[in-house]
Amino acid sequence: MSNYGGNYQNAYKKASVNTLDQTKLIIMLYDGAIKNASFAVEHMKSGQIEKVHDCLIKTKNIVTELMATLNMDRGGDIANNLQSLYSYMFSQLIEANMNKKTEPVVIVIDLLKELRAAWTQINSKKKNDAKRQNTPGKGMMQDNQENAEKRISVTG
Repeated sequence: MSNYGGNYQNAYKKASVNTLDQTKLIIMLYDGAIKNASFAVEHMKSGQIEKVHDCLIKTKNIVTELMATLNMDRGGDIANNLQSLYSYMFSQLIEANMNKKTEPVVIVIDLLKELRAAWTQINSKKKNDAKRQNTPGKGMMQDNQENAEKRISVTG
């Protein structure tokens, strides 16, 4: 019975991820990378080398996935810059894993947090734009009010 519950939970998670938009998925990837990189730093401080390795590998895999999501044909300079940043992060994570140093991981965490904040702003803007488009008649009402104000000032 526990196997059934596990399969049900996995199916639910997979379905919920498949229905999210790409921006939310990217934010989730950043969250996972930040979480695992932060755990790696904590494990370094406590000397748990195997856990450090596992967390850094997970973080590298997420950075690789972020790199794979880039659309180099349509992304232009932004995609190129992100690819450079992701490559830099990847190399910093390798260095951190080889030398068991926290500094490269902290650099990666800071970069990931900045990029996550940018994607969060993009997501908020998308939501606001969608709300404006989905509010029936709101744009028309504003246009009518502006025209009415113009009529009043012209005839008054």
